[in-house]
Amino acid sequence: MFETIADFLGGLSNGQLWAGALICALPAGLVAFWLDRYQGWRRISWSEIYNGPINKHINNQPPPGMWDIHWQGRRILDGSLVMLEVRNSGVQTLEPEHFAGPVTFTFTGRKVVHFKVRDANEPLEAALRPQVPAPAAAEPADEVGSAVRQATVRTTGQQTDTITLPPFTLNRRERFRLLVLLEDDGAGSAAKSPKITSGGKVKGGRIKRTAGRARRRWATAVIVTLVASLGLGAGVYANNESLKLDATCSQARRLTVTGSTAFSPLAHQVKESYEEQCPETDVVLEATGSRKGLEQLRSNTAAETIAMVDTVAGQEPEKGLDAHHVGVIVFAVVANQSLAKDLGPGQTLWDRGLTQDQLGQIFTGGGFRNEDGRLAETPVAVVRADGSGTRDAFEKRVTGGKGTTSAPPCTTGSTGVCSVTSTMELLDYVNRTTNAIGYAEADALPFFPNVRTVPINGTAPTKENVLDGDYPFWASEILYTREGASGLTRDFLDFLRSRGVSKLLEGQGFLPCRELEDSKVEEMRCGD
Repeated sequence: MFETIADFLGGLSNGQLWAGALICALPAGLVAFWLDRYQGWRRISWSEIYNGPINKHINNQPPPGMWDIHWQGRRILDGSLVMLEVRNSGVQTLEPEHFAGPVTFTFTGRKVVHFKVRDANEPLEAALRPQVPAPAAAEPADEVGSAVRQATVRTTGQQTDTITLPPFTLNRRERFRLLVLLEDDGAGSAAKSPKITSGGKVKGGRIKRTAGRARRRWATAVIVTLVASLGLGAGVYANNESLKLDATCSQARRLTVTGSTAFSPLAHQVKESYEEQCPETDVVLEATGSRKGLEQLRSNTAAETIAMVDTVAGQEPEKGLDAHHVGVIVFAVVANQSLAKDLGPGQTLWDRGLTQDQLGQIFTGGGFRNEDGRLAETPVAVVRADGSGTRDAFEKRVTGGKGTTSAPPCTTGSTGVCSVTSTMELLDYVNRTTNAIGYAEADALPFFPNVRTVPINGTAPTKENVLDGDYPFWASEILYTREGASGLTRDFLDFLRSRGVSKLLEGQGFLPCRELEDSKVEEMRCGD
């Protein structure tokens, strides 16, 4: 399932990334459903900021320094203050038409003397300003303004315990505060803090009491962390599922994979993994060189055969065969560490490297003028034998077509230009031969302690440099089969090009097709 999703979205961008993003979106969808079903898109949250007496009695005796509170000339006994914060915690702006019933706050066991609106914009404060009755004495009252849509205090007999707010406009995440002056209702409940409840109805939403701001933030952080963890875990799981090695096993029992010696170490890993998945299958790997691999494919018309070929961009495809692009092999110019003089940081052969023109001089036997003294001795140039895809790539992409038509086999004491038949033989010769220089795939160097990479035009063979088009020495790896190949040949190809195997091979001097999609070099992309 995850492989299918990743493959489908792979044409848009990185398939794993899109599959992971799709799975990560699942928790967000669940949250949206929960919000729509149980919380509502329109939501008013309110919390209690302060609730306490104005004058606190000690052992029911008033201490000295008591405040004397009056409202419209009347003394308030056993008064208390409450501050409520009201917020739009939904995802939409609240408009007056969204209210099916007015918002109310009831203070059980208290009488509401008066309230004020704080921390609100001017239009909102004007809309919510309470209607003040005519004063009982000469004390001036608050200015009223229009009383058409003003808040009121509900009175039932002698009990005035509820604030009723008119419909109002409140933007998303906007808030205001209500500062409420209360007094005892005469039932002797002043010693206790009043129970506060809310009422009203919002269309498509709700009115809900919440904890204080600090506790809300803590709860929000916990919820966000849980959702993020769930999304991340689901994304990682989906990514791992898409990278699982899963082979289709054919009824055929034997497959020959032959050709490129540069790609053969990677092909060996694929062979081992495939045989582990399909233990009754025998994959025979023969590293004979690109040209001989094609010859063997054409001659073995009955056997299941795949030819590995290092191909230079622009090279005509083989006629009568099906070409399957699998990625790009990155090569490097390599040399025995004795070849370079230590001239200080930034001056040595390993820092500045050689230009393509200088490499052309060395590998065609034309000599090399060591004007800056970076080379300790005259180099021994080691080339691959004729028919090698690596040699074709070096001569066409690095030396501009310059090459040696024939070179004797490398032996102890060879000078000038000599040849070897395989990548491993070249690296082994360079590793044990003073002043030797050659070329091979970039990932094989760790096995040869005396061999180092020589930059080309000052550029190292890194993935970034190759994809940006700054590094020239690379070749497309193409696997050739007979036209319309099926069975074991097709199953092995599908396994080799699967996402899991591509991940297994990347970082080893090989860039699979999925990593080439954003390359600045158009001819590098696989295109199939």
